[in-house]
Amino acid sequence: MKIKMRKLKLACLILLILPAWLTAQTQLRAKVMSEKLGHTGSAMTVDLTFDVSMLKMKSVETLIYTPVLVSGKNKMELPKLILKSKLRYKLDLREKKLNGTPLEAVSNYEVNMKTPVYAVEKFNKKSKPRIPYHVSIPFKTWMDGATLQIREEAFGCCGAPAQQIATTKTNSEKQQTEVKAVEINPQFRYLTPEKEKEKVRYEIGEAYLDFPQGQSVILPNFRGNRRELDKINQMIVIVATDPDVKVTSVEMRGYASPEGSQKLNYELSFKRAQAMREYFVQMSTIPSGLFRTGVGGEDWDGLKRLIQDMYYMIPMKWDILAIIEREYDLDRREQLIKNLGGGAPYKKIYSDLYPKLRRVDCQVNYVVRDFTLEEGKRRIKEKPKLLSQNEMYQVARTYPEGSREFNETLLTARNHFPNNDIANLNAAAAALAEGDVELGREYLEKVQNTDSPEYDNCLGVLYMYDGDYDEAETYLQKALDAGLEEAAHNLRELARVRGNRSSHTGR
Repeated sequence: MKIKMRKLKLACLILLILPAWLTAQTQLRAKVMSEKLGHTGSAMTVDLTFDVSMLKMKSVETLIYTPVLVSGKNKMELPKLILKSKLRYKLDLREKKLNGTPLEAVSNYEVNMKTPVYAVEKFNKKSKPRIPYHVSIPFKTWMDGATLQIREEAFGCCGAPAQQIATTKTNSEKQQTEVKAVEINPQFRYLTPEKEKEKVRYEIGEAYLDFPQGQSVILPNFRGNRRELDKINQMIVIVATDPDVKVTSVEMRGYASPEGSQKLNYELSFKRAQAMREYFVQMSTIPSGLFRTGVGGEDWDGLKRLIQDMYYMIPMKWDILAIIEREYDLDRREQLIKNLGGGAPYKKIYSDLYPKLRRVDCQVNYVVRDFTLEEGKRRIKEKPKLLSQNEMYQVARTYPEGSREFNETLLTARNHFPNNDIANLNAAAAALAEGDVELGREYLEKVQNTDSPEYDNCLGVLYMYDGDYDEAETYLQKALDAGLEEAAHNLRELARVRGNRSSHTGR
């Protein structure tokens, strides 16, 4: 099926030169000087200079600067420049020597960063008042006319956030004469998802209850228990009172912190789940026979996440994580951690982390009835999770193909079925139709079964936006040979784009 798309512009490659100084939206503590943002061939280069001559840092502080390329819906974070005070640098260097971790990965906020680290600098404005920054990345079409933002994040002692994020922003200035843009109108074919035989859904809530050590009784008015119990009760009530769903079971699973023997904690976590079950059986209108209990035992996975996610430092945390990874005997694992550093690390996690592991998870399982088309259009706005992927697709088809409503509905379907090939493929086509190249690329990379003409057509269009015309032709021709009519249109668009580029570049 052919669809009408909004006209998208593919601009020819243009050198971009930034103004001499970035105009601050929120004042950064380091002054950022810009030299050049541009591209040659298939590479985009970013050249900046961070002026720290007037910067003042606290004794134990880290500043992280992240340049971000922005153009419409497209964003790309560039490698981070990390600037550390002399004492912070010294402390992290000592941690590196003790535990063998890279300097740029000592603090947890650096370990979890998705973008790579450009450099770690020790702050010294006398010997190095200016820090150069140069990166080169593959050029994408959407980067033409992009702006550059600089995000600043400050962290105090042990990685604790010290202040709000500040950003500065600049608009690029085109110094060469711009070549007239080429309009491309890609066409896609969307796939119809299969119907679900039964729409099985669930909701999960976590109740971080305060249990006195070694006890399983639920005390509603003890510390923050009332808030946690109300949170779970609200979740159960919302599901149970929805006329479109039928509750099939309510599962309570208890967890314990690791102190004591594994056998004792296994029994304790089960008793906590039972106590939770009895508490909600008394309150809920759901039949008691639908309530189930389960055992989570010692929550080592939760402890691992807490150690990794904490902003402040846990003594010898890398040693603790290593023990958790390699030792499978849980009682011996705890003993090994107790023996670390004369017991200081264990005392820290015992007092700060163990109470957060004594919890009960509640999972409400239910099935949803099928919706008519009109009901689906209403419910997708209220609670899209209740719709099947097929129902979402039928809702999308009530809008003109390529319209904002059509594309948004397909993107909603993908968000609720992120591992489904049809959902990702349809969403990739919708994103490309909107001109969101990077989002289209992200969704297309999620597709597991790539043996389809619809996939080849999307990939060919993606290569066309990237300026890789030979690869675009290869995949579009493959889609056409498989009988996809939309590919023939896209091949004609490709020929026109190529012709326009050649006429302006003299090639």
